[in-house]
Amino acid sequence: MLIYIAKRILLFIPTLFLVSCLAFYLKNNVPSDPVETLLSLQGIDETKAEFSEAYDAKRIEMGMNLPSFYFSIQSHYTAWLNSYEEESATKRFATELASRKYKKTDILKLISTISKLKGKEQRSLFICQKPQEIIERLDRPQLADLNDEIKLDIRIIVDGMNVNKVKWHYPTISWHGLGNQYHHWISHFIIGDFGVSLVDAQPVQRKIWSSMKWTLMLLIIGLAIAGLISIVLGIYNGVNQDSKFDRWSNSILFLFYSIPKFWFATVMIIFFTTAEYGSWTNIFPSVGDWPAMTGFFEMIYKSSNKLILPILVIVIPDVAYLSRLIRASIIEENNKEYIKTARSKGIPKRRIILSHLVPNSMIPTITLLAGVIPGALGSSLIIEVIFNIPGIGRLMFESIKTADWAIVFPIIIIVSTLTVIVFLMADILIAWLNPKIKLG
Repeated sequence: MLIYIAKRILLFIPTLFLVSCLAFYLKNNVPSDPVETLLSLQGIDETKAEFSEAYDAKRIEMGMNLPSFYFSIQSHYTAWLNSYEEESATKRFATELASRKYKKTDILKLISTISKLKGKEQRSLFICQKPQEIIERLDRPQLADLNDEIKLDIRIIVDGMNVNKVKWHYPTISWHGLGNQYHHWISHFIIGDFGVSLVDAQPVQRKIWSSMKWTLMLLIIGLAIAGLISIVLGIYNGVNQDSKFDRWSNSILFLFYSIPKFWFATVMIIFFTTAEYGSWTNIFPSVGDWPAMTGFFEMIYKSSNKLILPILVIVIPDVAYLSRLIRASIIEENNKEYIKTARSKGIPKRRIILSHLVPNSMIPTITLLAGVIPGALGSSLIIEVIFNIPGIGRLMFESIKTADWAIVFPIIIIVSTLTVIVFLMADILIAWLNPKIKLG
């Protein structure tokens, strides 16, 4: 059994790695600069003299001055740029020219020549993106006092660069080791350091954990109720196939299964939280502020009246889905030969159901339950937004609206990790119930 568990864990590790790589890629390509945002939260804006120094210090602190990943695939004529340790004006200038297929020797010769100039004159040329722009700047009145010999050297180098461009390239792999942005980001994530919010500079882990408690509470209560009702109802309908109760309940359950959760939640709020459509419809408390609490049972106790409606919205569609599938599993198992043999031996019906029918039909049921939990986590975004519940789904929704990507991507990885853990537990439980799987 331990070997089987170890194999399953090893199979899930690549999944989590790919999810983290995708989240990291998206994090690095969102249209915002986290360094600039965090500095603005600290009261340092671009107009202040210390901004440039603070910006570089913050980038180094966040590991953003490092290479992106453990390795990079580059063209052979740009691989030499990795020798530059910091993101300087010289490196940006060299990177821009190398990307335009100018040769390394010509680029370094041009950089060496421009470096002979004074600071202001030097910076005015290093911000150019094309060699032709350098020639145009040399003709401007602001640079009229430049040394004629240096001007001539720059013109000769630029003319040669345009002739000696790289005609073709081949890919090279550059290894960066552990000193890269991804390793810096994921290692901090593993130890629980998710950074700070880009909206209010609060620790991300604190905001996620306080929201996660609400989501887990809804998930645990909803799945416990839905699972209990579904198993009892599915077994009863499966054993009593085509009975009057089976036909009626299946029709009602099919109706609830067809209703989208967001529409169902909206209708429940509109018709059952106000007296607008009659005093008898004002059954549940209206959606409002939820108390800020720390204890799990305290949360349930003090918000129990407000939890009824969202839990109903979660439970009813899940019961409609699970009970029908459990019913189908029971019917399939009930028609197998060993059940018919047990009946022919005169074994009591109750014993057949409890000792043979239910345990064997639970194997596909466990797989179904494992699939429902990630779906419940996904639908929590809709339910929490509609009912104003301060859970992880609403936190993610608000973070996307405010471009607080420091919160969004950790949530993605946490939800993915929980999904993998749920499927792992389901696999272990199935292997325990069915020894044939362990032998395989």
